[in-house]
Amino acid sequence: MLNYKKLKELDGWLRHFVEEGAAPGMCAALVTPNEKWMKCYGLRQLVPNPEPATLDTLWDMASCSKVVVTATCIMKLIEEGMISLDTRIHEILPEFNQTEITIQACLTHSSGLPADINGYKQMTSEEMIAAAMKIEQEAEWIGKVHYSDVNFILLGMVIERLKGSLDGYAKELMFQPLQMENTMYNPDHSLADRCAAYEDLPARGGIVRGVVHDGKAFKLGGVSGHAGVFSTIEDLTHYVDMMLNNGIWHGHRFFSEKTMELYRTCLTEGMNEKRSVGWVISDPNYALGHHFSEHTLFHTGFSGPSILIDLDRHLGCILLANRVHPTRENRLILEARNIIHDAAYECLKGE
Repeated sequence: MLNYKKLKELDGWLRHFVEEGAAPGMCAALVTPNEKWMKCYGLRQLVPNPEPATLDTLWDMASCSKVVVTATCIMKLIEEGMISLDTRIHEILPEFNQTEITIQACLTHSSGLPADINGYKQMTSEEMIAAAMKIEQEAEWIGKVHYSDVNFILLGMVIERLKGSLDGYAKELMFQPLQMENTMYNPDHSLADRCAAYEDLPARGGIVRGVVHDGKAFKLGGVSGHAGVFSTIEDLTHYVDMMLNNGIWHGHRFFSEKTMELYRTCLTEGMNEKRSVGWVISDPNYALGHHFSEHTLFHTGFSGPSILIDLDRHLGCILLANRVHPTRENRLILEARNIIHDAAYECLKGE
């Protein structure tokens, strides 16, 4: 049972970081297999008009899209027998010029591909995809972990090729079964007022709100394997609850036990970073705090969100924030995460 005295201390830290300007607004949640705690702080929009962050605020998940949705879809395709970790991307996307890069290499960012697509800002969406199909490995990163959006753009294309569309498959296989009714790509215009505000980008008309912040995902129409998902704090607790309950959601098995074991497995042993299927796993070089277990999953997004799921200590900590509003120069949240995670683990202790 969560220690409510310690929750007040966590609450104090979250208020502190909003007041200090780590982000205009935050929504936070703690999840255990049997209970959850959620709260919002600050503003979902600072300029031009202040608006408070609320539990129904839609947040841009940025790169957390990679693990919450894309990796989930890939693991379900593996469960369906359509692919395996050893399947080469080229087998599904024959136009991709690298013939040996596998699903696992993309999931773990050990493909050797560059971090980004050079010059994409000057490209059309078609040109950007063509560039991704012709991209070359970088010798210095082969056999090492090197974080790259390209890996998950490719995985999103694999899902699209096999299932018709990434967003359609995600809705059918994940959002509906997990009752994530407020999780989506490309929120309808009618939902714009519920969306958090992000960076001021004059080239895109000013404050980004209700459309994906990430430039490559924006060029791809808002749907990509590396970014594009919008969600609420409540919806994300459903996903985390399923993970903490060994793949079971409300009595129904979502992930097989074999899949859950893969999530608990470091697939990059001997490399420079520890990665599971998409997630950082128990790597002390990341902002996990000081109390994480051997099987702790973690991911962040550029615009401010982060998700920690400790599969051994049975704790999930979700932090949603718009730290790039109105400018990406604000990096205070990077320092806040360790303190927030330490305070979250304290809430597991008895009264």
